[in-house]
Amino acid sequence: MKDLKLQASTASYVHQELNKLIASDNTKAYRLVVSEWKEKRSIRANAQQHKWYVDIAKRKDDVTALDIKNMCKHLIGLPIILNSAKHGDKMEFLLCKLDYYRHSYENQLRLIQCLEVTSLFNTAESKEYMEQMIFYWNNEGVPIKFKD
Repeated sequence: MKDLKLQASTASYVHQELNKLIASDNTKAYRLVVSEWKEKRSIRANAQQHKWYVDIAKRKDDVTALDIKNMCKHLIGLPIILNSAKHGDKMEFLLCKLDYYRHSYENQLRLIQCLEVTSLFNTAESKEYMEQMIFYWNNEGVPIKFKD
C-alpha cells in the first residue's frame, strides 16, 4: 500500500482505503504505523550529500567519491534504514539473503553499491544520516558541515 496522508480532510478516504485492503484478503494481518507526515527529502539535501562525498574523497588520497558514498551507506545508512518502520524488515530480509555480513568489508562495499539505502530515507532519516556524516568525518579529521 502506498503512503497515505492522514489529516482531517482525508480521514474518510484513508478509512475507505484501509477497508478495501482488509476486504481484499481477510486472512492477512497488517502492521499500521502512523507517524507525522513529512515531505520526501529535498534535492538540495541529496546534492549536499554528493558534494560531501566529493569533498571527503579529495581529502583522502586513495579513494573516490563513490568509495566514500558506499562507505557512508554501509556505516551510517544501513543502521538508519534497518531501524525504519517502513523499510527495515525488507532490508533485513535482503541482507540475510545476500549473506551480507559474512562477506569481507570490501565485498560489502561492492554489494551496498547495488542496494537502495539513502534513496529510501524520509526527511528525518536523511537529516539523521547527514548529521551522522558530519559527526563521523569531523571525528576523522575531515571537516564538513551543512551548506559547505
